[in-house]
Formats: sequence, structure tokens, C-alpha cells
Amino acid sequence: MTTDGPVGESNEELDFLLRSLDDLEDELAAGDIDADDYETLKADYTRRAADAIRAEGLATGPASVEADRSWIRVLAWVGGTLAVVALAGLLVNQFSGARGTSGSITGDIRTSTREMLGEAQQLAASGDTQGAIDVYDEVLELQPTNVEALAYRGWFLRLSGSPEDAQASVEEAVALDPDYADARVFAASIAADLGEEEAARAHLEAFDELNAPPFMRDLVVQMGLRARLLTSNDVLRAAEAMAQDGLVFDAIEQVSIVLAERPDDVELMVGYGWLLARAATPDEPLPAEIAETHLTDALAIEPDNPAALVYRAFVRNLLEDEAGAASDLAAFDALAEQPVDLVEMIDVFGLRAQIAD
Repeated sequence: MTTDGPVGESNEELDFLLRSLDDLEDELAAGDIDADDYETLKADYTRRAADAIRAEGLATGPASVEADRSWIRVLAWVGGTLAVVALAGLLVNQFSGARGTSGSITGDIRTSTREMLGEAQQLAASGDTQGAIDVYDEVLELQPTNVEALAYRGWFLRLSGSPEDAQASVEEAVALDPDYADARVFAASIAADLGEEEAARAHLEAFDELNAPPFMRDLVVQMGLRARLLTSNDVLRAAEAMAQDGLVFDAIEQVSIVLAERPDDVELMVGYGWLLARAATPDEPLPAEIAETHLTDALAIEPDNPAALVYRAFVRNLLEDEAGAASDLAAFDALAEQPVDLVEMIDVFGLRAQIAD
């Protein structure tokens, strides 16, 4: 295979990225970089390697199907918060006057809190988020059970970078009025920010049962909230479907996006490594070398992960590391439980015989 032109450039970049990944391990072990820098650089090198692999696949393999078939692209939610900030003005205008105050207070106080809610919305629409929060605080001093003030105070606290305080405010709104769609969406988003995925899913499921305004449903889409709450298994199943359609490089790219956001997710690491391994050939082993790195990282976290052991055995066999492959296979054989599908995979592809040869 020629090394001239785009494909050759991809090979050179992959070589560089592989060396860089190896160097990162050495630098971390030597204490030359801290753990945060290590994870950031590793994620960057991984994404770039996936792009280079995909570019080579497009140059040397079948033409890729149109990009819109890669529906898993919605998982690229990085920067979603900025999009939400941009929508804040639209939202507060949409909601202005749409919900009255709650509770039993009447007369002048009710009128004043309604006016204050409108003032807070106007401040938020103009970009004065803190000013809006201050007004919501004043409303809550007059009327502590005002659901709109609690919900939107929480939302703007979230946009200001105070997710714990935001969650407390929004959860109180939900407790007071479980059918208030705004509070459910805000609660789901904040819970997702804090890594509380089960709570986020519960709020989103409750929201789906409500007759919510269309623009709140649009907000859920704009934030990519449903995609954020997909499990690792959901992501890998989608990627597998893409790979079965011949879109293995697209699948690699999409999983790499999610893995960059969940760098310690063993299930994703193993699935990503296996996708990379399947893109490799004896003539083009570079994807397998990257796959081995990810599978090794996964095994560092879960040494007895059966899929990682079997997949790495296949990868090492492809890379002509028979001793390493045999070691992984022996570790798999020593497990108390061996998944049937992995046992069958070893037998169907004759891995033991290949290693013995």
C-alpha cells in the first residue's frame, strides 16, 4: 500500500498518535503530568486517532453511507449548556405571564409577586442571570411556595454554575407541583449534570406523561437530554447496528464521542476496543494497536472483565503476540463464570488453534 497522499498522511498521524499515547503512560507513571491532564490528552489523542482511522477507511474502503444515518450523532452533547444559555431569553419570553403564583396569598402581594416574576424574566432575557436570581429570591421571601420562582431560580442557578443549589430549588418545585413541566425538565437536566442518571430518567419519564408546552419539548431536544441519558449498552447497540450495516468507521467515531465524556466507563472502553479491532487487517494493524490500548485500560480497572480478556486475546493474536493472546485466554479460562457467547466466539473463530500454531 502506498504511503503517498491522504492515506499515507493518515498513517503518519496514527503513528504519531500511537506514540503519543504510549508517551502519556510513561509521563503519568513518571509524575510528569497529573491525572487530569492525562485524561484530557488521552481523550484528545483517541478522538484524533478515530478520525484518522475513519479517514483512511473512507479512502481505502467502500464509500460511506450518508452521515445522517449515523443517528447516534445526537450523543455529541458537548457544549449543550451553551445552547441552553442562548435559549434562556426565548424561554423566559415564552413563559412570561404563562403561570401565576401558587399558594393562597391574595391582594397586593399576589399582584406584586406576579410583577416581580415578569421582572425576573426580563432580566434573564437581557442576560442578567444573577439579577433574575435575586428577584426570584425576593419573590420566595414573600411567597415561599411559589413554584415558578423555585423552578426558574433553580434553572438560572444551574446556568450560573451552582448545580447543587439549583437542584435543591428545582426539586422543591417538583415536590410542590409534580405536574409542572418546566420543573421536571430542569430537574432532569440538573440531575444529569450531577451524574444522577436514574433520577434524571425518572423526571423525564414523568415529563413525558404531562401535556407539556411544545417549547418545553423542544428544549429537551435542544439539550440532547434523552441522548445524554442513554446507557452505555444503548450506545454500543446502536454502534453495533451501524457496524453491521458496513459503517464500522462511523460507529467508531460515534462511540469515541461518548467515550470522551465517560473516559472511565469500562463497558464503553471494551466495546470501543472491539470496534477498532474489527477495523484492523493484517496489512493495516494500526486500529488493532489502538484497540489493545483501550482494552488494556479497561482491564486495569476490571482485571476479570471477560469480554476485555477475549477481545484482547483476538487483538494480540492479530498483532502476532501469541504469548499475550495465550495469557489472556488462560485468564479467561480461569474465570468462575465464562459467558457462553464469548466461549462460542473463541470456538467459531478457532482462536485456540491459531495461538497454538
